[in-house]
Amino acid sequence: MTETLLTATRTAARPAARASGEIRLIDVTKSFSPGSYAVREINLTIPDGCYCCLLGPSGCGKTTILRMIAGHETPTAGEISIGGHSVLGLPPGRRGTAMMFQSYALFPHLSVLDNVAFYLKMRGIRRDERRRQARAMLERVQLDHLRDRMPAQLSGGQQQRVALARSLITNPRVLLLDEPLSALDEFLRLRMRGELKSLQTELGITFVHVTHTQPEAIALADLVVVMETGQIEQAASAAAIFDRPATPYVARFMGGQNVLTGRVMQLADARPRLESSEGWIFELPAAPAPPAGATVSVAIRRDRVALSRHDSRGNSVPPNAIAGSVEATEYQGSYFKVTLNVGMKHAFVANVSDTAFAAEPVAAGDVVLASWRAEHVHVLSRPDLGDAGVPYLDTTE
Repeated sequence: MTETLLTATRTAARPAARASGEIRLIDVTKSFSPGSYAVREINLTIPDGCYCCLLGPSGCGKTTILRMIAGHETPTAGEISIGGHSVLGLPPGRRGTAMMFQSYALFPHLSVLDNVAFYLKMRGIRRDERRRQARAMLERVQLDHLRDRMPAQLSGGQQQRVALARSLITNPRVLLLDEPLSALDEFLRLRMRGELKSLQTELGITFVHVTHTQPEAIALADLVVVMETGQIEQAASAAAIFDRPATPYVARFMGGQNVLTGRVMQLADARPRLESSEGWIFELPAAPAPPAGATVSVAIRRDRVALSRHDSRGNSVPPNAIAGSVEATEYQGSYFKVTLNVGMKHAFVANVSDTAFAAEPVAAGDVVLASWRAEHVHVLSRPDLGDAGVPYLDTTE
């Protein structure tokens, strides 16, 4: 059994009086029907005090994992522990978790104050004490001045903060968030993203946040878990996920990389090279050197690609370059996204700075050369699916 473990560096120390919020999933499988798996053999450790984002497209299993941690779903097989103790069989209220739903699920007939105090009422805490605690929590999320309003009188962002306060008032070890920002407009989403991160740092408790939005995960998470069809493709820091993706799927899903595939050429002393099926040559990092004849996929960040005009008549394509025609250009503020047709299944994209684009603009139909430096090539742990040849699996750290 392999287990993914990230040691998170926290800016706020965990109070000694609070129990650990470390989450461990060991060989966790969930099947809703025979032979059909929502998640399969998941092994993951989320450290105490970590902000973890489960990232992936709809249907990949991320919400199923969240619901199993919360106790709203039971694993078909495997073990789930929080703070070193198994929580299988425990009801949600005894797990030390709180869940914030995408819909917020506020009670429309209760005031903001009574919404936040509701779970304390269910625990039998007297009215004046639960209201005191609710007001203190509303002050923390900067909503005490709206405590007497009804949910329908609040904006979307205010409703979200009420739901957050209601989840936190039980003093959980783990806060579970199911796509909490998806219903907000872009301006409010960015603002609330910052508030979530700030609050998690202040509280020091474990956050597990489900999202399908890559920039959201990169901005928030200490640990990003990229999922696809019920399995973990990669779990690492946001920087590692973006800059050093493990697989072609992660490289493409994160949106900042181009993936190219070729066979390793037999060379004596020079830097190892790949030759693609189109005849292009790509240099690889000097180590580790894959064996000759192996099929290897590499990733090149879009912002590492330079564009220049290319005359295909009698001009060969040098190593670490490909030629193609411009399909589209999109202005993104500080850069232009230039999409190229290079005769492959997937388009090749270059993110060209606004100054570089102004110096040498291109338009749809132009023939260009896309080039990069060998040191900007990242070798993926497995080749692109569907490629023939002997796979090269890099097992180094």
